[in-house]
Amino acid sequence: MAGVGRNLWLAAAMAGVLAAAAMLLPSALWTCLVAALLGLTGVVLFRGNRWRSGALLVGAVALGLALLDGFAGLLTPTPMGQGLVRLTEPRWWPQPNPIMGFRPLPNSEAIATATWNGEMIYRRTYHFDAEAARVTPTAPADADTYLFLGDSFIFGQGLVDEESLAAQFAKANNYKVRGVNLGVPGYGPNHLLRLFDSGLLDRYAKHPVKAVVTWIIPAQLARVTGDGSWLGSSPRYVLENGVLRHTGSFNEYRLLNPIAGARYLLGEQFAFVDAIGRKQRQDEQMELFVAILSRLQQYAREKFNAPLIVVYSWPDEHANAGSWGGAGIDQKELVSVLSRLRREGMPLLAVDRLTWMYDVSKLLIPHDGHPNAFSNELIAGELKKRLIGS
Repeated sequence: MAGVGRNLWLAAAMAGVLAAAAMLLPSALWTCLVAALLGLTGVVLFRGNRWRSGALLVGAVALGLALLDGFAGLLTPTPMGQGLVRLTEPRWWPQPNPIMGFRPLPNSEAIATATWNGEMIYRRTYHFDAEAARVTPTAPADADTYLFLGDSFIFGQGLVDEESLAAQFAKANNYKVRGVNLGVPGYGPNHLLRLFDSGLLDRYAKHPVKAVVTWIIPAQLARVTGDGSWLGSSPRYVLENGVLRHTGSFNEYRLLNPIAGARYLLGEQFAFVDAIGRKQRQDEQMELFVAILSRLQQYAREKFNAPLIVVYSWPDEHANAGSWGGAGIDQKELVSVLSRLRREGMPLLAVDRLTWMYDVSKLLIPHDGHPNAFSNELIAGELKKRLIGS
């Protein structure tokens, strides 16, 4: 019995070490390596063949998980901005929102900083008006209005308020039009659809809205199925017989469907689990993505009698072959998405065709990957030509 008691105390101590490692270490791979080391330690310290065999089994399983995860990680595309350290004040920003999952507060501000190897890349203060839109230049009371909806690309992450695409568009038109910046970092097309569905955009119907502008990137495909650690409270849509239906949040769905929840949580921790069924999941994402953008186009017409203009940083027929944009999806599949949007009659604006002659250092925030003020100026100029004229 003394040996059993000793083994129990050792097992409890090892479990405590493993729990601490899970909280302190940067990834599940490192936690698995710690578990493997503890398993080997148990082989030496435990008394009794069953205890030692159990410790050896735990160590072998943990080492196998670490190897599988490490190999899968090598095959996973490097995300944009990896190695960049971003901080915001307040820390939890954008703030939780019962409709959108997260959204800036009206009449508020946030300070964002980004560093790379200790070097300051930017420090910016984002300001928001009474309608929770990012501040843009003022315009005459009866000015035509252009709504800019999207994620960090539309928002202007890493830029001052006046350098966002909506602000640059107002500047390109001599401040005679109103550019409303409703971009929020981390949003996907499902968030934009929820803005319409929930009536949050109805307040702009009293203005002469001439166009709704969004900006798509391949990384948004995963967001429509909630594949991101920040997306749990975000709106979830499904396609049923070709019709989009809002089902609540991703957290609510995973709570009511434990298998899906466990699959998601394990996929967040282990790259090899995330890789299981990836092709089927990507097919679902592309179907949802196209359906949501099509519905956004309908909403823009129904609510404002205005077109939906889709700016895209996305591979087209002329792009290099292979996996593109950190999305882990083959170029042919991504090109097919654009082809389907064209068949829907959506006006598309290719960023590459405006920027191909410039070195990337002139177009993006260093180490960050987001477009800089110069990129937004080029796009704003092209939008002016298409929507208003030269």
